[in-house]
Amino acid sequence: MDRNQNIEKRILWVAERLFLEKGFSGTSTTEIAKVVGCNQALIHYYFRTKEKLFWDVFAPKMEQVVEYLDPPLDESVDFLERLRNIIDFYFGVLELDERLAPFIVNELVMNPERWDMFRNRYLRSESRSSAFKRFEVMVDEEAARGTIRSVKAIDLLLNIFSLILSAFIIAPKGFASGECDSISRKDYLDHRREDIKGMIINGLIQK
Repeated sequence: MDRNQNIEKRILWVAERLFLEKGFSGTSTTEIAKVVGCNQALIHYYFRTKEKLFWDVFAPKMEQVVEYLDPPLDESVDFLERLRNIIDFYFGVLELDERLAPFIVNELVMNPERWDMFRNRYLRSESRSSAFKRFEVMVDEEAARGTIRSVKAIDLLLNIFSLILSAFIIAPKGFASGECDSISRKDYLDHRREDIKGMIINGLIQK
């Protein structure tokens, strides 16, 4: 890997850390450059704007979230079990870093312009939305079979996301810094995970 690639990757790594710690508005390209050890002009050379740098940092993570909606190759896994697996997956992603859930709420959910960009880029565009479209088909097919009540795929996802995010927003804080009991935090999140599975599944099969 040459020096330019190393610098670009370090900019992305530093930007991710500072965005998570301070938020988008609280992070400047000047500060990113200082931590990286380069001049600010170099950041603009690679990424042009702070907004583009933001998307370059988090786009791979968002793509992973959407792509996980694809139906499993193992056809023996039924739709409701697939939903349980999706909930497990998203819990696992957010458990890796306690800063992530507040960041998503503050920088994506509470930012209408950025939320619209996410929706258009990952759920509506032809190049990025194939996984979501397959998920939509799967939901519609299950409703047609009578396995679940009729529901829009996007509404189902929003219900899942909002419940999972809320679990982490009100979870005991300080796990990463050792300020709270990690066992208590894990017990709380494991309990909420199973509660959310029950709420989602029971809500879908209610007649």
